[in-house]
Amino acid sequence: MRYRLEAGTIITLQNPDAIIRNGQITWDQGHIVSIGAEESDLEPVDQVWRIPDGIVMPGLYNGHNHAAMTLMRGLADNSPFFEWLEQHIWPVEARLTADDIYWGTLLATAEMIRSGTVGFADMYFEVDSVAEAVSLSGMRGWLSRGLVGDQDVDGKKLADSVAFASRWRGKADGRIVPMLGPHAPYTCSPQYLSQVAEAARQEGLGVHIHLAESQDEIDTLQQRYGRSPIAMALDAGLFDSRVLIAHGVHLSPDDLAILKMHLNGGIISCPVSNAKLGNGILAYQDLADYGVQVGLGTDGAASTNTLDMFQEMKTMAWFQKVRNREPHRFTAWDALSMATLDTAQILGFEGGTLAPGRPADFIVVDGSENHLTPELDVVANLVYAATGADVRYSVIAGQVVMAEGIITTFDEAEARQQVRTRAAQLVGIH
Repeated sequence: MRYRLEAGTIITLQNPDAIIRNGQITWDQGHIVSIGAEESDLEPVDQVWRIPDGIVMPGLYNGHNHAAMTLMRGLADNSPFFEWLEQHIWPVEARLTADDIYWGTLLATAEMIRSGTVGFADMYFEVDSVAEAVSLSGMRGWLSRGLVGDQDVDGKKLADSVAFASRWRGKADGRIVPMLGPHAPYTCSPQYLSQVAEAARQEGLGVHIHLAESQDEIDTLQQRYGRSPIAMALDAGLFDSRVLIAHGVHLSPDDLAILKMHLNGGIISCPVSNAKLGNGILAYQDLADYGVQVGLGTDGAASTNTLDMFQEMKTMAWFQKVRNREPHRFTAWDALSMATLDTAQILGFEGGTLAPGRPADFIVVDGSENHLTPELDVVANLVYAATGADVRYSVIAGQVVMAEGIITTFDEAEARQQVRTRAAQLVGIH
């Protein structure tokens, strides 16, 4: 079936000036057929939506998430990073069941759909349950099982990850893309990272890994191996595959040179999580100067509390202006591109812009809101003023998964109640 949406403003993201006023976007079988000004001679369609105050833009891609951590939202807030991780998060994760993870992920997809995210890269456990939730939701998912080498001495979890990839590759109408997910060099030995790298090469899989997130991580690996996280990833052969690096906050000049020469993929910055956990501010301009692509993600809801990518965009922009003390060096356009096209490219996906032949992944923001008026600079409004609550429609792979604020693919109230009940049991609240 062929569909058309007419709106007051369309931002294609093809360049900063590619803004269409009073335009239309038409799609069929998951891809955009035409986009541009409203015309009387367009081919007939099966359904039309007319949203005069709507702002159509590419959907957002969340480049780093642990979706089921919605179950731990608010747990041990304000704790130092390793204390938070080792004393609070890991003990709860050890008690999670496959059903817990299914419901936690499903609630996360509701939150993401509502706030304009159309696809996300996830690293967690019981990844079949994650995939089932993503499949039902209608979202796109780049999914990996979190691998802790110290807990996989026989390699069974790595083998399970490869088997998962075989089961799910191309499933859900191609919306699910399996990856391998070694957690980090401080939880995976050099030998184990090399095993993951070999599996990725043999199976043609991308790699999703935390690198250079905190100064404590840098210090620990220097003491243990005399190497930086980036150098360890290179030595292990991980950069022979497409690599999605989560965080990348603490990078030396040598690290930047390695990334410039060897990285196929990019770094996903999570500015809210990095700020909340006291891990610092990514040096975006240094990476840009070295030609390293940078995208945007939220991290899990346990560290960032909300999966709203609009919050990540504005936080990224604010922090770069503070870091550089030159507000013109990082713009609203930079932030919007990071959350759309740049993250999609890091994932190896053709989304992130609106053009004929591209995937029909887009959202409609309510431009009638007071805080989005007037439209002197619609991109600035979206980045600095809009929130996820302003999203009215979400279209993913051509399917309208949310219309007028109502999710069409599953019962989000059930997911919310399931998570509320299960989270209370997990942390001992009765």
